[in-house]
Amino acid sequence: MLKEARESKGWTPSELARRTELSRTVVGRYERANGSAPTPEALQKLAAVLGVPPREFIDFRVAGLAGYRAVLGLTQDQLVEKVGDPDLNVQTYRALEAGRTRKLRTAQARSLAAFFKISEDEVRTAHEQAVTRRQADERG
Repeated sequence: MLKEARESKGWTPSELARRTELSRTVVGRYERANGSAPTPEALQKLAAVLGVPPREFIDFRVAGLAGYRAVLGLTQDQLVEKVGDPDLNVQTYRALEAGRTRKLRTAQARSLAAFFKISEDEVRTAHEQAVTRRQADERG
């Protein structure tokens, strides 16, 4: 969707990079199929410059929990503070988002689902994708 939004403006990747103050390389990574998910800061810049809601640029099947967080423009620390779950600290959330923690507890799934305004199943799916990606990276 990012490439389509850029092309609808008639801009080259370099022009989008200039307008968002991102590097051309980073824009290319974001545009590639299965490419990198934008950071929350980059996502907000891209959405503002292109006039498209941030959610449109995220493939949640790839980005997982990081994508949901990025749409809100939050760092991991900010997210944990706003969720307000005493059982969810920054270290725990980072491990969940990165797929280092294989077990997502019910209370954590419930807190994150309520915060992201998605179902617990969507939270579980996003976490499972992170775990699967991490396992593939470790094997590869």
